[in-house]
Amino acid sequence: MKSRDENLIKVAIYYYEEKKTQTEIAKELGISRPTVSKMLNEAIEKNIVKITVHPHLYDNHKLRQEILDKYALESVIVVNSTGSSNATKSEIGQACAYFVEEKLPDLRTLGIGWGTTVYEFVNAAHYSNCPQLSIIPLMGGVSLSEVAHHSNHLAVTIAQKYRAQSHLLYAPAIAETIEVKNALVNSHVVQCILSKGRNVDLAIIGVGNPMESLTYRDMGYITKKEEKSIIEEQAIGDLLATFYDKEGNTVETSLSQRMIGHDLNDVRRMKEVVILANGEEKAISIKALLKLEIIDHLIIDTEIAQALV
Repeated sequence: MKSRDENLIKVAIYYYEEKKTQTEIAKELGISRPTVSKMLNEAIEKNIVKITVHPHLYDNHKLRQEILDKYALESVIVVNSTGSSNATKSEIGQACAYFVEEKLPDLRTLGIGWGTTVYEFVNAAHYSNCPQLSIIPLMGGVSLSEVAHHSNHLAVTIAQKYRAQSHLLYAPAIAETIEVKNALVNSHVVQCILSKGRNVDLAIIGVGNPMESLTYRDMGYITKKEEKSIIEEQAIGDLLATFYDKEGNTVETSLSQRMIGHDLNDVRRMKEVVILANGEEKAISIKALLKLEIIDHLIIDTEIAQALV
């Protein structure tokens, strides 16, 4: 009996720890592959091997399924909130990279938003060869600060990783005046890229909550007066070049009137939209977008997931 258990342990170690295939184990031990399979099952029955599903993974699966059922989305990915916003964003970025890369063979155009969470996706992306793919920035991005988080820079970086073509939106994310914005968006070169953006196969977009945090402020784009105005207008979400309230209605501010990029109406036209977000304060922002039914795929942390259900 002892010899039998030792053999079961040996087979289990080969299979579960050394990651050998059943065929490789059979060849090494001089037995048949079906015998290896039976021995692995026997090892489980004798508690030599114990297979467990980690509780947090099970909980995440339940949250994911509840959100799928409640909001009729195509897919939901829930990562664990780590207690560190940066670490959680990194996890979301990695999850997004795997999600996108499964779709790469079928994509012709990929739209890229801006901000720290989208940056984490680009940072986590693996090198690939996609000469058929065009990367389209969904926001302007000419600035001397926080260049790494701008849509243009992110589009170029991901294009290099995927060996794809990249386009540039030759305009700042926020123009100095409305007159400057109008002059830029009416130019042929900017209109051409904006048109391409509305028709991307897949868009990767981060969402914010200006009541709690503001990417524009962190990038040095916004004054205290403008920040106060956004809060007074009860804008609970920002997505590309749009601020919106809890019902999903666009909130016009002096800042949004100068922004150059795609708005909610443009996002509605995009074929598939992936929304990235972390932090419980973003849940209200996500809920408003869910009401608008413009989200196809959602990649979030457990804090948002729990708030959504």
